[in-house]
Amino acid sequence: MNIYKEISGQGKDVVILHGWGGCNHKHMQPIVDQLVSRYRVTNFDLPGLGQSDWHHDIQSINDMADQLLSHLPKQAIYIGWSFGGLIAMSIAARYPERISRFIGITTTPKFVANDNWPGVPQPGFKSIFVPGIMQQGFKPFMKTWFDYEFAAFNPKPAAYHDLINILNQDFSKVNLEILFKGVDICDLTDLKNEFKSIQCPVDLILSERDDSVPVAAIEKIKQLNQSVNIQVIPEAGHIPFWTHSKEFNKILNHIL
Repeated sequence: MNIYKEISGQGKDVVILHGWGGCNHKHMQPIVDQLVSRYRVTNFDLPGLGQSDWHHDIQSINDMADQLLSHLPKQAIYIGWSFGGLIAMSIAARYPERISRFIGITTTPKFVANDNWPGVPQPGFKSIFVPGIMQQGFKPFMKTWFDYEFAAFNPKPAAYHDLINILNQDFSKVNLEILFKGVDICDLTDLKNEFKSIQCPVDLILSERDDSVPVAAIEKIKQLNQSVNIQVIPEAGHIPFWTHSKEFNKILNHIL
């Protein structure tokens, strides 16, 4: 099974895991650019996305993590955005020797809300992604999302146009069956118990206006693991390293 990765820089290992929703390693380039002068950065395409193969045995977030394990450094700092954060949590809980620090970006142990857990309204992302993509098409759907994330910016900054270029260049062919399978995995994943057991330092960089990880979840997350350090970027949404890069980089550099 082919897993695509790009390795750059020298120093302590950092592993970067992007989100789902049709993303690939290029979406994490702003973070790579911040770290490459100080760290050896490994930036992946997750299974089934970008240039990485999908394996039919993948049924859960743990399966996804295990497909990556043989391609990962023996130990590293992990930076996981959104769905990538779930993969990092899975590894940190089950293979604690592999992760020296976990930095999660707009991620949570459980994305979908239930009676006592704030999150995306049930039934989850599937009710947003599937009808939206089937009605609009993949590229228009993703552009609408980028427009929403950058709605407060007029004129649009260079980062917005960079994201649109990634969308136009890289997503002429998207396997919707695999895409929706990952959405199902995200909706079904509940790592609250695993999050309790994570022993390495945990830092979460969340956003004030993120619909996917509402600020109401912060206290619940802290109750699971009291050692977690959480920083919130005002006015930002789900992609703060693109929309609010100055604030994000300041927090990331402080953590590291």
